Amino acid sequence: MATASASLARNRTTLVLIVAMFVAPVVLAWLLANGYIDLPGDKRLNHGALISPPIDLRTYPDTPAMGALRGLAPADWAVVYVGPDACAEACARALRELAVIRTVIGNDGTRVSVFGLVAKEAALSDPKLPRILIDPASVTALGKDLASRGPEVKPPLVAFLDWRGQLMMHFPPDAPPAAIKEDLRRLLRASAIR
Repeated sequence: MATASASLARNRTTLVLIVAMFVAPVVLAWLLANGYIDLPGDKRLNHGALISPPIDLRTYPDTPAMGALRGLAPADWAVVYVGPDACAEACARALRELAVIRTVIGNDGTRVSVFGLVAKEAALSDPKLPRILIDPASVTALGKDLASRGPEVKPPLVAFLDWRGQLMMHFPPDAPPAAIKEDLRRLLRASAIR
């Protein structure tokens, strides 16, 4: 009788361990996802700030600039410098850095386009700059939409645009290129069509 109850206890312990082995990861993932447990060093956070809710550029008037931004292939992204004025030296420097980030990413860089969206035309003669789109009405409308997301969200800024025409995340124009590259690389990896 003692061996039967010992065997039954051992079987129950084994069953509990097997169930715990499958349930514990699910519970841990739920706790992490809902913020009950924080990871050290903020390893799970983005460097940029999410635009919530995203701004849908498909609702903007159909201008040549908006057409260029909406014309991304599925699973492609655009990094857009949005400036309230003409593209001066700060804008040109940011666009050069964004173009370098696109190159440094490697193979996934082919899925990234870099644009400048500004309100006024400037006399820049640098052929190495990415495409600069001039659309004052869209920049003004975008500035209003961004301001509705928070007082600190306003042009100039750098934003990620997905292939569905939605601005998803923004950075200040002087954000470290490594931070932009890391977030962009994460987005490209997560959105790859296999």
